[in-house]
Amino acid sequence: MKKQLVWLTGVGFALGSIIAGCNGCKGKGGKPGSGDEDTSGIDISERHDSMQLVGTDTLTSFRVTEANKDSVLSATTKEILTLFKNKEYAKLDSFIHPQEGIRFSPYATVEPGTDKKFTREAFQELITRNKNKKINWGSYDGSGNAIFLSPAEYFGKFVYDGNFLNAKQAGVNAVYGKGNSINNLKTAYPGAEFTENYLDGTKKYGGMDWKSVRLVYKLENGRYYLIAIIHDQWTI
Repeated sequence: MKKQLVWLTGVGFALGSIIAGCNGCKGKGGKPGSGDEDTSGIDISERHDSMQLVGTDTLTSFRVTEANKDSVLSATTKEILTLFKNKEYAKLDSFIHPQEGIRFSPYATVEPGTDKKFTREAFQELITRNKNKKINWGSYDGSGNAIFLSPAEYFGKFVYDGNFLNAKQAGVNAVYGKGNSINNLKTAYPGAEFTENYLDGTKKYGGMDWKSVRLVYKLENGRYYLIAIIHDQWTI
């Protein structure tokens, strides 16, 4: 029941966008992807009662279509990034694909042989029993040294290392960050959908300190499941 409520939360946001419009665009000229709302104080559990406003029949019959999929994916990404921002990792398991699990890539190039991949159950164990254990997540760009970090350390450096919820550029199946690393997302995950939240670099570093995070989804039984999180930044 708990997992269904988390999913319905994401659906609720999508329906809210479709029915009532994007409230987050107020005062911003209605520009998509401005994402100026700060959700740091959000408690996802508090939203469940609000789902009753939509109506049980509507939720039961809700289906992802070409017309609404972008709203569903954007809403789901917002939920997931909120969990990472608030470090509520234990609530992520219901978003992870039940068969394929989830893979974490520290840079744009997906490396199936070295990037860490977890089943839903293994991820839950990772962020509970092994939360303080440092593991090898791949190799640092430039030095080639192993990325030995605890789960929280990795998430803080290679998932939510910037205010992505307020990213000025965010979209579905659109790439904003383009550096030296080869972006092989579409070949690594053929047919998958993805979102990207991109943060511009600063003048101090000539814009080279830009960063982005891409969440990759697969449609299964009428809902989108997370199968990968790819971090991107300027590389040597």
